[in-house]
Amino acid sequence: MSRKAKRTRTVASKTASTGITIVSKVDAQGYVFHLVQGWQENGKWQRKRFKDRKKAETFAAELRVQLENQGRAQRMVLSPLSDDQHEEALAAFDRLGSTYTLTDAVTFFLRHHRPPEFTIRLGDAITLYIDDKEHDGLRPRSLKAIASVLSQFLTAADNPWVHESTAGQVEAFLRGLRARNGTDRATKKTWNNYRNELNAFFSWCVIPDKPSNRPFSFENPVSGIRVFAARQVREQQGDTPITTNPEKVLRLFSVLSRWRQGVMIPPFAMLYFSGIRPEELKRMASRRSALVNLKTSTITVPANVSKTRHDRQVSIAPNLAEWLEAFPGSLLPKNYDRLAKMVRKHFELTHDEPRHSFISYHVALHRSIGDAALQAGNSESIVKRHYLNVHPREDGEKFFRIGHDRVRRRAMFRQSRGQTEASLRVI
Repeated sequence: MSRKAKRTRTVASKTASTGITIVSKVDAQGYVFHLVQGWQENGKWQRKRFKDRKKAETFAAELRVQLENQGRAQRMVLSPLSDDQHEEALAAFDRLGSTYTLTDAVTFFLRHHRPPEFTIRLGDAITLYIDDKEHDGLRPRSLKAIASVLSQFLTAADNPWVHESTAGQVEAFLRGLRARNGTDRATKKTWNNYRNELNAFFSWCVIPDKPSNRPFSFENPVSGIRVFAARQVREQQGDTPITTNPEKVLRLFSVLSRWRQGVMIPPFAMLYFSGIRPEELKRMASRRSALVNLKTSTITVPANVSKTRHDRQVSIAPNLAEWLEAFPGSLLPKNYDRLAKMVRKHFELTHDEPRHSFISYHVALHRSIGDAALQAGNSESIVKRHYLNVHPREDGEKFFRIGHDRVRRRAMFRQSRGQTEASLRVI
């Protein structure tokens, strides 16, 4: 008796890319049917029977798409995108999740990262910016300060393309600023100053300009960085300026009268008894005969010398006239910066301490905020806020009575008008 042949099923290869196949068969009644097979659901192999071949093919095509996209719910949509572009779009949606839309992401990218027609590194842009400011007539001291801030940011940001500089880089740089001791955080005033310089630079970068191929970027990354209010800056700084008491000023001028033939008397006399700013003094040093008039008792500070870019006149106090007559040399000796640094270090003086002293003692003596503001080139509100009632009137009188004793080559307190009249009555 012959052995019955074993019937084998025709199935799709388990190693096929999708495994979905269509097999046509004839049932016991002689009808043709089409069997779609080769996929799993819940770990079990599945198959489905169709009478219509086209329906079977459609069903199989949908199954293949589902398997190729690993279970994603699909919609049959006609699109001009290629298969690679579809896959990239799907990957982007997966990364964004439900927090942002693809449109949000593209808008943000184009706003912050779309390169302009001309791309340039941050360091090269800074060089062009400094040159532009120099052509505008900005003073060397201001140029040096700007260059210092921008070079520090350049190092911190590792010289990126200008259009790729971000607000995060700027804020990280500002938060990393430290005080002179290298440990404490920088003050709010320093934050504002550095932020302002960076804001001016990046604002310049977005302005169209054909000679320099600008814009270098489409947006200013500094525009959204916080600025501390003036009240917050004042609270941290304190409202009382540092001044020198009259006895210390007397000792200072006594030492300077005998040190190096008194070459430092004219500059420090101008700083203490006229309130001229150190930068203004440097710019007017070569024009002493034209700007310092002892006959009319006035010092003229022209607009190209003044910090505020406005002309002003300063009245020469009698004791200042006495010092300038006794030491008629140049307002600034050779190596002034080095010598001034030595004097400030020896007497522990801050940079603007002489000017603060002049304004506060002037207000104490004359009780006129308006006149002090005119003399110093400040606003009345600044003088009132910082210098009113810092010293009593008696200290103001002593300060402006510090004169020169030519015989003993030292400073001395001149007698006040009241003291002179009293001594005459005694005689």
